[in-house]
Amino acid sequence: MQSLDTRPAPSSIENLSAEAYVDLLHPRHCHGRPSILWFEGEESQSLCLTASDLKLGVSGLLDDRAYLSMNRFWKRGNTEQLKSLNALYVDLDWHKTDEWRGQSPDGVEAAILRHVCASNLPAPSVVLRSGRGSALIWLIDEMPPQALPRWQSTTRALGDMFARFGVDRASQEAARVFRLPGSINEKSGRRVRVSGGSAARHDFDALSDEIFQAAGLPTRTEFQLLRAEKRAKRRPNINPREMPFGLPPAARFRQIRDDLEAIRVAHGGQLPEGMRNAWVHLYATSLTHDPRETELAQKIEAMAQLATPDLPAQEVAAIIRSAEKQAARERGATPLKDGRYHYSGGTIAERLGISGEDARALGLRQIITAQERRRRKAAAERTRRAQNGAQTRAEYLAQNSASRREIWKEYGLSRTTYYKRKKDGTLPPLLDSQGPDRSVPATGGTIGQGRDWNSAAARKVPSTAPAPPTRPLHENSERENLDLNGDFPLSLPTKGNADAETLQNL
Repeated sequence: MQSLDTRPAPSSIENLSAEAYVDLLHPRHCHGRPSILWFEGEESQSLCLTASDLKLGVSGLLDDRAYLSMNRFWKRGNTEQLKSLNALYVDLDWHKTDEWRGQSPDGVEAAILRHVCASNLPAPSVVLRSGRGSALIWLIDEMPPQALPRWQSTTRALGDMFARFGVDRASQEAARVFRLPGSINEKSGRRVRVSGGSAARHDFDALSDEIFQAAGLPTRTEFQLLRAEKRAKRRPNINPREMPFGLPPAARFRQIRDDLEAIRVAHGGQLPEGMRNAWVHLYATSLTHDPRETELAQKIEAMAQLATPDLPAQEVAAIIRSAEKQAARERGATPLKDGRYHYSGGTIAERLGISGEDARALGLRQIITAQERRRRKAAAERTRRAQNGAQTRAEYLAQNSASRREIWKEYGLSRTTYYKRKKDGTLPPLLDSQGPDRSVPATGGTIGQGRDWNSAAARKVPSTAPAPPTRPLHENSERENLDLNGDFPLSLPTKGNADAETLQNL
């Protein structure tokens, strides 16, 4: 795992000088610049300096607070300016924990190193005693800023391992700075010093795997296997490489060439000034994607004479040279990586000034705006759903919306009573017909001339339907279930106190 063949003994870098510390963390030929932060009284200053310049001036910063970044940057010490990742680290504020508060730094650091050993991790490259807590630093071979997500996940796992020692979560960022050895911790009055370490650099991939294993997490290889298994379970019978995705470039650009011809014809056979050069260039580009075309120069020149006779000859010659250069490139299996121009239909429409109405009027298939493409896709989806028997929203609501039909009137009930009895399964028989005088009042409960289910006349008529259960009056005013539109009536009891169940439902 080590990128250095020899690993110094942990005691060999104790009390390392500030200059040697800078030289260890940021060698002379490293990429990027370390960030240095120092205070003069209450005023702070920050600079990104080359390792050589920093090494020369670091001794003058030790009489007060001074901090050095672990990673390197371009011009400013922030994540946006990150140039190279140089270390993994944890800042341990063990003096704030109940377990370690008040104990000696030597005893706590010995316990920390035993924990490192028990976790099967390599010894830290640097153990920095910051005046009140400790920082563990593992130097790594330089990594580009593109590796920042992996670096962050590894740093979080490392922090989880040292949670019992009061790990500072705010320190788990790429722009973090630690106190410089030899500077003074103003909170404790002690000088910062290096108390141990191996001074070794590590391969990031190997060290990251060891940290994940120690934290009980899958390594990078194991994670990739798990992700591949999940993808295979989602699509067990389909090979992603065999799935078609749109038209091949040659077929697509043949359609683009047909669209270009339709645009030319719409302009009377000759393109107006302002779109001539773009049109000829796009026509030539469409030919470069067709493996059957062998006489590019002759075809482009003939089309330029036909469609843009006023276009200067030197512009046509430049387009021909560019097209021949593009056509000479090897064809790859992956589009966009063969060196040719791959314009989207929206880009071509923008260059030629083709609107969605123009595309529909001319019957264009590829040269269409993004908005027109979305409109066509939505129309095709509606057609597909209709062919499969799907209902429109209006049709569904017309058949299933009780609120729109006011179905409770067909039972001679109020809206509230209808939903209550529907829930209990005690709905009465449907009324055969209703005259103009049989509308349900707003208060509900009676209908027409006393022929409601609860009326005396209705109760005297023999019926095979089961009698509805007797209910207290206030139950008809409780909030009912939602109907299909999401509407619900809300009524509160007017007398007495609501019981616990009613209040909970409200």
